[in-house]
Amino acid sequence: MVRITLALAASVFFALFAQAAQATPDETALALYNEGAFDAAADRAESIGDAENLALAARALNAMAYLDDDDKRAKKTVKRSAKLADEASELDPTLVEAYLQAAIAMAQRGSRMSAIKAFFNGLGPGARKRLDAALALEPENPWALSTSAGWHLGVAARAGDGRFGADAATGRAQFIAARASDPENISIAYEMALRIIAFGEPAWREDALASLDAAISNPALTAFDAALQARAQEFAAAINDGPEAEAAFIEAQP
Repeated sequence: MVRITLALAASVFFALFAQAAQATPDETALALYNEGAFDAAADRAESIGDAENLALAARALNAMAYLDDDDKRAKKTVKRSAKLADEASELDPTLVEAYLQAAIAMAQRGSRMSAIKAFFNGLGPGARKRLDAALALEPENPWALSTSAGWHLGVAARAGDGRFGADAATGRAQFIAARASDPENISIAYEMALRIIAFGEPAWREDALASLDAAISNPALTAFDAALQARAQEFAAAINDGPEAEAAFIEAQP
């Protein structure tokens, strides 16, 4: 009986180890993501179905939605993304990327509907819950910090500072920490510039403009980086054109 129990335990251990060893994003799906083939990347990663690949599928869908000007289509895309990301976190409750992609999906969905409708769908608190889970696992993760920062500033800008626990000053501090941790990251630099300028605190504007300059000048490593860099350039041009153009650019962003 002891031998059987030990043998069973060993077989379970090696099965878990083998599963863990395989739990990395599929190289082909990741390459498709990096090339900007987001739909194909999502389909391939979802078909593999482990936690890492479901999170990658959610990431690809979020990227696709972020760049989509069609609100109805983008909301459908991020609804699928949130579902896949939540499935990933159920499979692996320690996977930070899963919580982040779920939060990003919910925040994007909320940004493409009225504040009242987003409230009744529970999107703000739902995103916050997942961000808190990610930060509890990795409090210094630059992606977790920047996504949380965007949530704080985005909710504060739309619903008011303090609403649903949003704190604009916390958001600014988290963006600064994220940028310090990953200064070459175009996504983080662009989002910091966009969200802080959109919030409208004059004392924070200089830091936001410096972050925008970094988003424009840092090397783009993926197709998504390149797309955000192009938006950063458009944002800088709008700022140079004056307050009305700046406000129009911000209004058009998800």
